Amino acid sequence: MSTFKFAGGAARLRARPWNWLFAGLAGGLAVSAWLGLLMVRRLSPLGQLSDAVRRHQFIVAYQPIVDLETRRCVGAEALVRWKQNNRVVRPDHFIPLAEHRGLIQAITDQVFDTILFELGEFLQRYREMYVSINLSAPDLVTRRFLDRLTPALAEAGISPQQIRIEATERCFLDADAAKEVIQAFRDAGHPVYIDDFGTGYSSLSHLQNFQVDVLKIDKSFVDTVGQDAASSSVASHIVDMAQTLGVQVVAEGIEHEEQACYLHARGAQFGQGWLFSEPLSAPDFIRYVGRALVTV
Repeated sequence: MSTFKFAGGAARLRARPWNWLFAGLAGGLAVSAWLGLLMVRRLSPLGQLSDAVRRHQFIVAYQPIVDLETRRCVGAEALVRWKQNNRVVRPDHFIPLAEHRGLIQAITDQVFDTILFELGEFLQRYREMYVSINLSAPDLVTRRFLDRLTPALAEAGISPQQIRIEATERCFLDADAAKEVIQAFRDAGHPVYIDDFGTGYSSLSHLQNFQVDVLKIDKSFVDTVGQDAASSSVASHIVDMAQTLGVQVVAEGIEHEEQACYLHARGAQFGQGWLFSEPLSAPDFIRYVGRALVTV
């Protein structure tokens, strides 16, 4: 290995002490610059999100889904949250970045693992209960997640119908691949939901092209129920459409009794929202279900 020889360097430094100062400053600046670049990476949104994936900083909240006729809880939607230091980051603040930078599948896997860890025994005991998981576009163009799901559920003793798949319409951009994967989920026993239905660019064509089991009415349409607004009748039209196609309906974001009664009267079978419960931790969700079973 070759070495760089600083001819007469030591003598000059002894003769000119300020050279020590300049040499030290130059070295310190180089180290500071390196540390600065490292901190910029770690403090950038992408750097923080990558660290969160590596450190498993994601938690799951469970929002109950209830039968609008009996008001009995039938399942829950798993909602991912990022627990960053002492604060909880909402999914709309990090999911788009995760999807764009290829981190979303790792997050989905962590959500599924958390569900099995927190609710595995509960789902084994209450076979009629289910949890729905939101999938992104990358997991609707391949069977990757289904191939991970199937053996894990078999080992845990959980029925496929107890883990349900939710996908928004923007996941259907590759229509041919999505159609095949959706059918594969259904063939394996997992009901498939179209989430936020009506907010996509081609809702009707999706219903014609994809076989699904449930439509979820977006909260924006539920909010206008009973109001003098142009979109106030959209929710009822979606329910009518679902009945024609023979699929069920979950209304999202129900906050008022009047909304629940109106949607039930129109034919919506299920609902979720703060009228019934906020998103809950796993222990609180189990207690919520237990109280409902006692009172029914």
